[in-house]
Amino acid sequence: MISFILFEDELWRNFTPLVYTRPLFDLRCGGFTLRERVAAWHATHRHDTFLVREFGNTTQPMSIPIAGNTRGELTIAGLCRSHLMGYYGPVGGMLNLLSDSTPLTLINGRALDLDWLADLLAAPLNTVYVADGTLLGARLSPAVASAVLYYLGAQATAEAIAELQRFARVQEVNAVLLQYPWDLITQTGEQLIQDLSLLAARLPRYSAADPQVVVRGGTHVYADPSAQLDGPLVLDARDGPIVIDQDARIEPFSFIQGPAYIGAKSLIASARIRGETSIGPVCRIGGEVEASIVQGFSNKHHDGFLGHSWVGEWVNIGAMTTNSDLKNTYGNIRVVIESLGQLDSGVLKLGCFLADHVKLSIGLHLNGGTIVGMGSNIFGVPVAPKTIPPFTWGGEVFHEYRIDSMIDVARKVMARRKQSMSPAYETLLRAVFGMTRAGRTTLIETLPAEPATHAGLPAWTHSRTEAQAVPAYASALLDPAVHTE
Repeated sequence: MISFILFEDELWRNFTPLVYTRPLFDLRCGGFTLRERVAAWHATHRHDTFLVREFGNTTQPMSIPIAGNTRGELTIAGLCRSHLMGYYGPVGGMLNLLSDSTPLTLINGRALDLDWLADLLAAPLNTVYVADGTLLGARLSPAVASAVLYYLGAQATAEAIAELQRFARVQEVNAVLLQYPWDLITQTGEQLIQDLSLLAARLPRYSAADPQVVVRGGTHVYADPSAQLDGPLVLDARDGPIVIDQDARIEPFSFIQGPAYIGAKSLIASARIRGETSIGPVCRIGGEVEASIVQGFSNKHHDGFLGHSWVGEWVNIGAMTTNSDLKNTYGNIRVVIESLGQLDSGVLKLGCFLADHVKLSIGLHLNGGTIVGMGSNIFGVPVAPKTIPPFTWGGEVFHEYRIDSMIDVARKVMARRKQSMSPAYETLLRAVFGMTRAGRTTLIETLPAEPATHAGLPAWTHSRTEAQAVPAYASALLDPAVHTE
């Protein structure tokens, strides 16, 4: 048995509000999330097949199936913020992983490349890897691991390093770690190339002799035999590989430019997919998409532009909704991070960030650097504010989105993709609703509390007149220089 523990550190705050409903190690970049990448790396480098026992109560399929006769068991456990542990944490809790003599391998959830992992696994037990002062990974005995799991569970890695220095050998190494949300966008093209060896280990090169499928750079196109490619279409892999996963469907008149990844059971609906784009599983994608990431289970089925953007799960983008990714002044895009304020991203081209369960109406425009918090439903305005808190409902006038209504919609959306909402996931959503309410006061008037309804969390009423609500543009505090995009 081999056990990996993926943990979050103090910089999770840099990624809010994208990570309220998922840990850092479940953010897609390149062809995988980190948890998927670890499973694929292990299957490829260990030359064996293992039963993957994933953490928590997650029901969504991994993009990487581990097939064949199992000759061992690989455990990938998550150690994250407390409200996420019921869904992403190991069944039975962390104590189960400490109950035998199996060494535990820790991996920072912000890690992108795994080039260092083979050396760590070959190193003596109780070896710790640090990258620029950040705890990157460690291979520990259960006894030593038990001394630091408390700190890691509190995202206190500085204290964890101090404790490990007493019992373990600490070594400085080089590695790539995510720092801010826009790193997901700027790194995904290179990461797609880095992930190719893992993807190609299970997916064959595309070799069908279909005259309706025009292939450029054909040796770098990989497609699962179950994928359906309906010509006429163009696959241009001259600038990077194209990977099309199992049961994906590419409709006629589509254009895909590498590097690009199309996830399992996703549909490309006569779309233009430009380079450095990663589409997760079970998505519906139309229009034009460039240098963007769609986490999975989301729809952008109609025309409209999505560029240099990150889209979470269970998101729906209406027809002709478009984001800007370049300022008229050709200056860097600025982004508002909840815990840090407004930051200069240092990036010339940057689009929007749409957290899980966001719904955008038809014909909506978003400026570069826009962040829409999870569970928000935005409609009725030509241009959205740059920063929208989680659980926001409306357009010209914003209200708080009632949690019961939001969950009811989410159940319907998930059922359309043959997924069901587990009690653990519902508890997670209600917890996030409660913990993010203070942040909505920047855009929404405080609403009176009604009696507690579920798990001790309050329900909130929408019985307000329009005059009592805060107009969107009076409170959005848009930066005029940014608004010229």
